[in-house]
Amino acid sequence: MAAIYHKIMAVLYPNPLKNNNGSYKAQTITSHTLGIKDICNSLCKKPREGISPETLEYHVRLFLEEMGSLLEDGYSINTGYFTACATIRGSFRHKNDQFDPERHGVSYKFSQGSILRKRAKETKAEILHGKPVIFGIMKVIDTHSGAENDLLSPGSVLKIAGLKLKLTGAHPDIGVYFINDITGERTKVPAEDVIINQNNHLMVVIPDLQSGSYRLVQITQYAGKTTPLSKPRTETFVHILRVI
Repeated sequence: MAAIYHKIMAVLYPNPLKNNNGSYKAQTITSHTLGIKDICNSLCKKPREGISPETLEYHVRLFLEEMGSLLEDGYSINTGYFTACATIRGSFRHKNDQFDPERHGVSYKFSQGSILRKRAKETKAEILHGKPVIFGIMKVIDTHSGAENDLLSPGSVLKIAGLKLKLTGAHPDIGVYFINDITGERTKVPAEDVIINQNNHLMVVIPDLQSGSYRLVQITQYAGKTTPLSKPRTETFVHILRVI
């Protein structure tokens, strides 16, 4: 019997690396981020007996809360789906130096587990062959957590990689925005919090955002080495980012 594959959608964009020989990279398309309640609701829609989404969510949250407590106590976690452990950020001045909250911090590193690695082999990508992406945000990294295309840590720095990102133009809307996916509230990054402003690379300080899901939006009149665009161009990152 033929294998059954799951499928994700993706678009292509020019490889930004030097000496790329005209090659392209793929970027997955994410339409919505699912939380615990969404996943429980999805599972309970399937034919099952004696379980409700509320009951399932309650036990899942108990599991995650206990997992968090164990991580705080220095245990490593391996669920098969992911592994997790605590890491310490910052450098120490000498071998007898002590942990200093002003210079150091603890974060939790999550990695793909063996079950997801197996499932990845059973997943295929369908490339949407329209007009190739020639500008826009391709990837973001939260420097506090190390998360890629996922978490936001308010007050930390967000690295933004892509094509033709530079914030240029006289229009007052030029800038980087975080838009709450539920309320639509727009939070603009102040100009002084844009640390690096380059063609393929932005670095910004993440504003004091409340917990929730956010769309990352960039508005610019940058057109490369040619004359700036007459009107601002708005690009929305395909992934939804989370503050937890």
